[in-house]
Amino acid sequence: MPAPNPTTMDLALKSLSLTLISFVLPATEGDPVKAGEVIADMIQAYEPADTIELDLIGRIVGFGLAAMDNIRLSIADPDLPPATILRHRTAAASLSRSAEKCRTTLNARRAASQPEAAKPRAPKSAPVKSAAPKSRAAQPASDATLEKTAAEARAVLERLDRLHEEWASTPNVTPMHRAPFDEEANQATAEPACHGHLADSDQETLKPRRPPQPALSLWSR
Repeated sequence: MPAPNPTTMDLALKSLSLTLISFVLPATEGDPVKAGEVIADMIQAYEPADTIELDLIGRIVGFGLAAMDNIRLSIADPDLPPATILRHRTAAASLSRSAEKCRTTLNARRAASQPEAAKPRAPKSAPVKSAAPKSRAAQPASDATLEKTAAEARAVLERLDRLHEEWASTPNVTPMHRAPFDEEANQATAEPACHGHLADSDQETLKPRRPPQPALSLWSR
């Protein structure tokens, strides 16, 4: 982009100041020189780089001054009809929107003309920390631990199998404990309950028999 001609920039600034000077004359008590200086300072505060930016800045300043002037007109005469007051304030709002559009255009143009290195970059978001991969040195240790655990489990199973075989091959020599059985006492206890239902011959049969006595030899006399 070629550098702007200083003479052209000065003439363009002077033209804008003369156009907008009427908005500032009441504040300078009608002094056009002071009014021109005020307008020039307002425009140069945006630091225009060329005549295109100077034009946009002049619109920003002009629309802003015109919006304020419409607000002044809406309250200058207390006898103004409501429709007139509303018209002035509506015009002020429209002029303010126009000034903001020119300001947006100016900022976009300046951002596009900046080199890539000078453009502000959006802050990078913090990277998400992922789980650290296991090192190769730690992998064999894990495999050794698994192998050791498997060997211990196999040893326990083999021990259980041997115990089961020993238990199955050992005879059960320990009889179950039973209470002593007294046949005579049992018959004596059961006898009264059975006498009423058995015949005499059967009762004789159920009587307890004495154990056989040893035979006396002839030499015992």
